[in-house]
Amino acid sequence: MRITHEADYAVRIVYVLMQSKESTVAASKLAEGSGVTLRFTLKILRKLAASGIVTAQKGANGGYALAMDPADVSLGLIIESIDGPFELNHCLSDDFDCTRVKDKKFCQFHHIFDSLNAKLKAELYGIKMNTFKNT
Repeated sequence: MRITHEADYAVRIVYVLMQSKESTVAASKLAEGSGVTLRFTLKILRKLAASGIVTAQKGANGGYALAMDPADVSLGLIIESIDGPFELNHCLSDDFDCTRVKDKKFCQFHHIFDSLNAKLKAELYGIKMNTFKNT
């Protein structure tokens, strides 16, 4: 399993924003500091703003700021705000109709994937952005 490049970049952008001493940071500075193109940075920032992780301020002194304390921003929150809900296997989706068994709750594989998914999600939500040092 891999997170998307977009989610990886979102983590980098939040990190750069978190490290900034400025009250708001221009998207161009976030792009430069994270190594992500400006166009992709703007796309990611829209998703982060929609999920409440960042705020956008328009105008001459506008830019982006963290909307949450870094101690409340986890890797899991950032990743899910970009990639959507964690589903280690397609059978974990509510929309999935298994062709192997009539009821997923009786499938051993479903139980294994569900358990692994819950552990991974808990681990990612347990890692907060404030634990990362300045680099």
